[in-house]
Amino acid sequence: MIHRLSKIKKMKKNNFFLVLSALLCFGFFDTVTAQCPNCTIALPVGIPADTILIDSLIPAYKNAYYEEGISYRLPYTTDPLAAVAPPGTNVPLGVSIDDFTILSVTGLPPGLTWTGDRPAPMVYDEAAPQTRDGCITLCGIPGASGTFNINVNLGIRIAGFVVPSPPIPLEFIVFPDTNASFLLDTSGGCAPFGAVITNLIPSNGNAGFSYAWDFGNGMTSIAENPDTVWYNFNMTSDTVVAITQQVIIDTFPYLLESIVVAADPGNSCNDDVGFPPFVVAGAPDMYMIMIGHGDTINTDPNFALIGNTQNNEYPRDTMVFPGPIELGAGQMYSLEIWDDDTAVPFGTDDPCGSGPVTFSAALGVGVHTLTSGSMTIEITLSHYIDTINYVDSVRVQYCNVSVDQIKNVERSLSIYPNPTSDAVNIQFQLNGGSKDVDLVLSDVLGRTLYTEQMKNFNGTYNQPLDLSREANGVYILHLRVGSDVISRKIVLQK
Repeated sequence: MIHRLSKIKKMKKNNFFLVLSALLCFGFFDTVTAQCPNCTIALPVGIPADTILIDSLIPAYKNAYYEEGISYRLPYTTDPLAAVAPPGTNVPLGVSIDDFTILSVTGLPPGLTWTGDRPAPMVYDEAAPQTRDGCITLCGIPGASGTFNINVNLGIRIAGFVVPSPPIPLEFIVFPDTNASFLLDTSGGCAPFGAVITNLIPSNGNAGFSYAWDFGNGMTSIAENPDTVWYNFNMTSDTVVAITQQVIIDTFPYLLESIVVAADPGNSCNDDVGFPPFVVAGAPDMYMIMIGHGDTINTDPNFALIGNTQNNEYPRDTMVFPGPIELGAGQMYSLEIWDDDTAVPFGTDDPCGSGPVTFSAALGVGVHTLTSGSMTIEITLSHYIDTINYVDSVRVQYCNVSVDQIKNVERSLSIYPNPTSDAVNIQFQLNGGSKDVDLVLSDVLGRTLYTEQMKNFNGTYNQPLDLSREANGVYILHLRVGSDVISRKIVLQK
């Protein structure tokens, strides 16, 4: 299904590279996102072969399953690029584009994966009359909300040469979870009354969760599961009180997003041929070896550096690897840059710099500089922290209970046997109109052990209360009728 299809030619010029990056980044994770359904290319009939066309991307919602297919067409020549290039950009007309290639993608929201229409890295090199059509499926359950800045590294090859292309940012929006993060057992009642809160985002004993509550009655808490909250306002009218919760979830791992060889003034890594003074400079074919936790994470020479620093083809060399690498907590990692000489007769691979550099997630979020001899390497680490805010409310009601009603309840209140060895029977009468009644049992420290709420109660109450699981001691029974409270001691002696 195509959603809001629009030709890029009709878009504002300064939006082109943002849209192009959205198009190109989606296919890179084909090898790691097999759980997404395969996509089906669905483009309008009759569109030009040499054009740029792309579906628009629908935002996701946190904690809700997301699955969206996107279809697109890429051009043969630079003409469509020139038509939408930003002002001041010199794009020659009529030049054939050999191919487009996805090199790497960083900054993806946690929990989302991609499946493309061809193996990674996705190369679009079809020649006319075939069209350069493709599609991707984005699927998964986003684990964090917000606006995510996805950096796309792409290659455009013209006349056999890779055209320099800096990382292109793409904004992907994940809206907050619309579901409640806590529940109240009541919508309100006559003050004083208690509200029991059920937290729907439990830590389950895992570290990385923190909670902040504001109950709107002057009390706050940082407990995961707060005790019953009491509302004892002295007032003459109903009041709506907001209860707010903030949950901070810091459980996502640190990610290695990118590796860049920033400089190598000492020319420690090269493919020079000959002996001084007859030396022909050669460009090294760099790749990385990263070892951590006793395992080699990446030794594939195909995950090579783009260009090289020695002949100034590019000012900075960006390492290409398929997606962010998860870093284990407390683990040290060793990173080496090598020159691949397997294509050179009798050649062997050479290490660059002065040897391995080490790092860990303890460096924290940001760009960090590592030095190996004359070689300067920059690594970028990211880390997601999710913040959830939710608000609910209770209505604290002003309930005027007559003096006669309270006196009648107090006279009729009977608790027996008292002292008791296991249970007591509680009996009272409320006549002359329905009222909200709360029955609360607490210990001498004020901790609530039992609560029973009766809405619009009228008549006779006669029920047992089991105390067999409690320890010997003195307990307080509070009977709240409207805004009045009647308290009695209960002695438990087994």
